[in-house]
Amino acid sequence: MDTTGRAPLLFHRDFRRLTGGHLKVWHYYRHAGGSRRYQPQVYLTPHSLRGPENPFDGGDQIPLAEWRPESAATLFVAGLDWLAVPADYPGRIVNLVQGVRHGMREDPRREFLRRRAVRICVSREVSDAIGATALVNGPVFTIPNGLDPIGMPAVRPWPRPVPLLIVGWKDAVLAADVADRLRAQGASPHLLCERLPREEFLGRLAASEVVVFLPLAAEGCFLPALEAFGLGCLVVCPDCVGNRSFCRDGDTCLHPPREPGPIAAAALAALAFPVPRRERMVAAATREAAGLGLEGERRAFLEILDNLDAIW
Repeated sequence: MDTTGRAPLLFHRDFRRLTGGHLKVWHYYRHAGGSRRYQPQVYLTPHSLRGPENPFDGGDQIPLAEWRPESAATLFVAGLDWLAVPADYPGRIVNLVQGVRHGMREDPRREFLRRRAVRICVSREVSDAIGATALVNGPVFTIPNGLDPIGMPAVRPWPRPVPLLIVGWKDAVLAADVADRLRAQGASPHLLCERLPREEFLGRLAASEVVVFLPLAAEGCFLPALEAFGLGCLVVCPDCVGNRSFCRDGDTCLHPPREPGPIAAAALAALAFPVPRRERMVAAATREAAGLGLEGERRAFLEILDNLDAIW
C-alpha cells in the first residue's frame, strides 16, 4: 500500500513519441487516479523520451526508477508491455487492447491473448477481433474510446483559412496521389504528412473546413477523425475497422473506398456541398463526438477497477 491507503496499479511505458496509443493509456492512467482502491504508478523505460511531450513525465506523480512488477498486486499493460511481465507473475493484470491486429496470426501481440487478464477493448470491433481467435484468457469488456477535451481549441466559424486538409502521415504515398488528383481538378489541398504535437495538430484541424483522413485499414480506433468531428470539420475518411460505429457514410462523414480516385471524388463533393447539407453533416458529427467523451470512459473503467476482485 502507498500513503493514500490504496493499492498500487502499476503502468509500464516505453515512450518514444506521442501516439494515439500512448495518449489513450495516459487517459486510463488519469482515470485510475479516481479509484477508491488503486493508486496509479508508472515506470518509464530508460530509452523513454522525457519532457513536456511525455504526459507521464512530470506532474504530481513521479515515474518510478525501477520496474518491479512483483511489488504491485495489479498491473495495467497495453501493446508490447507484456514483454516486461514475468510469465509467472501472480497478480492481477488489466490489459488495454487498442487494435484489431491483436487478433491477426502475424501479429506478435496475438500470443499474449493466452495470458490471463481482464481485457478492455476500445471498440466492439476490437472485442470481436480478439474473440474470434478463441485464445482469450479472461473476461473482455468494451469501453469505446472517449474524446479528450484537454487541448481542444474553440470551434471556428466557417469560412476557415484552409478549405481542404489531407492528413496523410499513415499513408504518405496514398496522400500524395490523392493530392495530385485534387490539384489536377483545380483544388488546392494542404498536405500534412508529418506528425505534429497534439495541440498544433488540433489547431490545424480547427482551421480547416474539409479534412481527409487516411487511417490504416485495421485501426482499432482512429481518434483524429473523432477530434475533427468535435471541431466542426467536414470529414472524409475511408473505412477503418474500429471507426465503423461513428464514421457513417452520408451521416457523420463521407466514407469512400480506400482508393485515390474515390477519395479525391469524395473530397471534391464535400467542398461543393450546399450549406444546408454541410451543416446537417457537421451537426451530426458534432453530436457524435459529444456523446463519446472521457467521462463515460472513466466511469466504465472505474466500475471495472473497483470491482476487480469479483471480476478476476
